[in-house]
Amino acid sequence: MRLVLNDEDDIPIPLDDPIHEAWLLQYDRALHSGSIESFQARLAQCFAVSLIECLDVDLKPPTAAQVKYATDIARQLGIPLPYEVLRFRGSMGEFIDRFAEVFRQKRRGNLQG
Repeated sequence: MRLVLNDEDDIPIPLDDPIHEAWLLQYDRALHSGSIESFQARLAQCFAVSLIECLDVDLKPPTAAQVKYATDIARQLGIPLPYEVLRFRGSMGEFIDRFAEVFRQKRRGNLQG
């Protein structure tokens, strides 16, 4: 099996014999049952999730908790939330590190006053 990236690049996907056999059986089952499109959609979804796990941590999407915290920071401080911050965990971490202390101080001030 190979993952084709473009016309020039591909990556061999090593499958041991039992997994390769199971893959062929699954594909054949979906093909003959008329559910090949739903199988392909399920495969695409699983692959997308697995691919994310292969990325370096700074290139992964931010967590839901990070997005909420950064949104709270941006709203409270009246600053824009850059697109890159919402795309990459590394950029998100930098944004939070840069503004978290000011956010905490402002929030403490609002709670006391």
